[in-house]
Order: sequence, then structure tokens, then C-alpha cells
Amino acid sequence: MADSIVLLAIERISDLLIHEAVFLSEVREEVERLQAELKRMQCFLKDVDHKQEQDERLRNRVAEIRDLAYDAEDVIDSFILKVAHQGGFRGIIKRFTSICTKPFHIGEQVKAIKSKLEDISKSLPTYEIPGDGESSSSTSRMQLKRLRRTYSHDVEEDVVSLDGITKNVLAQLMEDGRHVVVSIVGMGGIGKTTVAKRVYNHIDVKRHFDFLAWAFISQECKPREVLHDFLIKVLSPSNEDREKIDKMREDELVKTLFHALEEKRFLIVLDDIWRSEDWNSLQPAFPRGRRGSKILFTTRNKDVASLADPRNTPIELSLLSDDDSWKLFCKKAFPGDNAESNVPSREFETLGRKMVKKCGGLPLAIVALGGLLETKRSLAQWEMVQRNIHGYLNKVQQQDRQYGAVKKILTLSYDELPYHLKPCFLYLGLYPEDWEISKKELIGLWIAEGFISSSMESKEMLMEDVAEQFLEELVDRCLVQVGKRDHTGVST
Repeated sequence: MADSIVLLAIERISDLLIHEAVFLSEVREEVERLQAELKRMQCFLKDVDHKQEQDERLRNRVAEIRDLAYDAEDVIDSFILKVAHQGGFRGIIKRFTSICTKPFHIGEQVKAIKSKLEDISKSLPTYEIPGDGESSSSTSRMQLKRLRRTYSHDVEEDVVSLDGITKNVLAQLMEDGRHVVVSIVGMGGIGKTTVAKRVYNHIDVKRHFDFLAWAFISQECKPREVLHDFLIKVLSPSNEDREKIDKMREDELVKTLFHALEEKRFLIVLDDIWRSEDWNSLQPAFPRGRRGSKILFTTRNKDVASLADPRNTPIELSLLSDDDSWKLFCKKAFPGDNAESNVPSREFETLGRKMVKKCGGLPLAIVALGGLLETKRSLAQWEMVQRNIHGYLNKVQQQDRQYGAVKKILTLSYDELPYHLKPCFLYLGLYPEDWEISKKELIGLWIAEGFISSSMESKEMLMEDVAEQFLEELVDRCLVQVGKRDHTGVST
């Protein structure tokens, strides 16, 4: 978000320097220096985009830069209005509706902003990323990866509304046709891994394939580790051979695994794969194998699935309906046979349904809520949770390892967004919950806010086209639900 604010300020200054040179004769050099410093800040913001979440100092620096960019933008806007009242900038005044009446001293204000920038420069030389920040960031990412790691044998028993999807995946895996990549696509916490585990452990699947292997990929894909683990499983080597495998280079692992799988009908599961680059690094290790060999993906990014196998349509998971959400909640909050009949009273059901509605049909959030309320048996306790549901879920995340990753898992999709998509996604938070948003309206607002800059335009694409492309990217990453489509694509 801060990056887009800085970019907007840079563009305002560029407009100022181009169109109002005659009015800037005394302070032009100061304004140009401010522009150059803002460009350096923008580079810094891009570099730390994925690191600020785990480093408090970086968050503080980003906040300071964002505030200074706002200050710079205010200076430019005020100057444009002042010039407009003196007869200049007739074409740009239409963009502004307020009138600036206070005395204006752009040189002094620019110098004040420059002085604050110098303070940041002293504490963060030339905006380089601190090394120890990387270390803390790396530690945090590793802890989250351990928390999120999946295992093929750990099958979730309390599931609802997955029978149809499971049958669909099974049917594609059991086909004896060409070697294909079967992909399960959906947002974080929607149940992709749960479906994958169900089919992986299905008795018919175990009978059908000669070799099965499961790998958890995540954002931090390490191809050598994945290939090494697959090779150990397929070969079951002696201690002596294991030592040789341990010493193999990555290209040797690729070649050896390829030959080991050539004569087998195999099923390889790559759970939580994020990027096409990760698939490209692993793909050479997998031969066509015997007829019917398959690779199963779970991913949040539809582009990854489409690129891996353009001829096979990804299987998309939907959010749960209100009734299915309630069924899943009851399984967790009132464990036992016929969980729905275990609800103590109508008052409990009314409160429970209101809270479940807040989970938006996302299974991971519903399971966390049910686990929290399982230990609370009085109506007063439920009412207390209902009044501050988000605070209670945050609290249980801190106290209980089982649900400790809920918030982090759901924010991973945001963290993985390219910097230019982040402000566009965050802007959606201004709309009420469950609001149907017009594509045309949203694109216009994105452009007006400066999220789509004129520098992104080309001869082939207008700013509106760029904005629509951004919206499609958010849809493909399962972060935006499509309400309607028309001949142009997304409608709402």
C-alpha cells in the first residue's frame, strides 16, 4: 500500500515539473530532489515487501515513508490549487474540488519533508535491508512452515460437503488415459488438503498405483529436499546407498528419480504449491511412467494449475453453504454422534448460527470457532464470544497450537501478492460484508486512488485494461469471488 502512495506522489511531482516549470523557478531543484528521494523510497518498499511482516523496525520505517509520501502529495495538491487560482494548470484543476486559501510556501514545506527523509536515511543507510531483520524473518517463516506442514496419514474425520468433490478427483486420478496433472484450487483454509488426503488414502487409489508419495511444498519450496525425499521413498535404499543419495547434486537427484519412476504407475501429490517456477524445477524428475500415472496439485493460484496442464480443468472448491457451515461447526462444538441434536437449546443455536455466519463459509475458520466454543457450556460464555468473535479467535490462536495458524494461513495469500496488487485488494475492505461490487465502479475507483498509474499504460492497454487485468489476477488467486460474468469477463 505504501508503495502505491509513493508512486502517486512521484507522478504528481512529475506533472508539476513538466507543466508548471515557470512557477517553480526558485524551488525546482528542491522539488526534483524530493522526487528522486521518493523514487529511492519506492525501491526500498519493493525490496522489503515480503519482510516487513516479521520485522518491527521495517514496519516502522514503512509507516514513516508512507506518512511522508502523504505529506509530499498534500504539498503538490496545494501548490496545484494555488497555481490554478493564478491562471495556470487549467487542465488539472478539474481533478480537485476543494480550494486552498492559506498562504503557500512550497520551498519551506519541501525542505521540511527532505529533512525528515534525511533522518530516515541516517537510521537506515541508503534504505538497505538490515541483515538481522532477514534472520528474524527467516525464523518466523520456518516456524509457520512447521505449523502448516501436512502429512498424508493425518486425515480429517469431521468434514462436510466434500463427497462430490472427492468423487470428481478420484474419477480423474483413476482414469487410465494420458499422464495428467489434476489440480485442486481454492483459497487458504477451504479444504484443498483435506480432499487430497481423502483420495490419497482411499483404498481404490492404493490398489491402483504402484507408488504413492506426498510432499508439502509451501511458499518456501526447496526442490532438492522434495526430490531427495521422493527418491528415498521409491528406492528404500540401504544405509550405504542412502549416503550416496545424500551427497547427490540436484540434477543427479532429478535424473535418478526419473529413471526410478519410469516403469511405475505413480501418484505424486504436491500439496500447497504456490508458483509455476517451483513446478518447473520439479517437473523434469517425473516421467510419463506407466499408463495412468498422475500428479495431484493443491494450490491457491489457478495460473499454476493451468500452466502445469492446460488441457485439464482445475477442480475448484467453493465456500460452504450456511447449512453445511452449521453442520461442520456442530461437529466441532458438540462432538459425538448426531452432533446437531446435541445443541443445548434454541438460544445456543441462534447465537451459534450468527457466529458461524461471520466465518463466511470458510472451513478453517469454522473449525477454529467450534474448537473454541467446545469448552464453553454456558449461554453467557457464548454471548461473550459472540460480542467479540474476532478478538476471541485471535486469543485462541495464541494459546492453542492446533488453531494457532488460522490467521497466518489466511494472510499468506495476501503476503504472496505482487506489490502492485496489494493496495487493490486492501481497497475491497472499504465495502460492507457480502457486498456485490460493480467491476466498472471498482476499476474507476482504483484509477482515481492512483493504484493504476499512467506509467502502466501502453499502446495496447489503457489504464482500465490494466485494472481489469489486476482484477482477474485477484480472481485467479482465489482472493475475489466472481458474482456474475458478462462478455467482457467479470461483471460483479
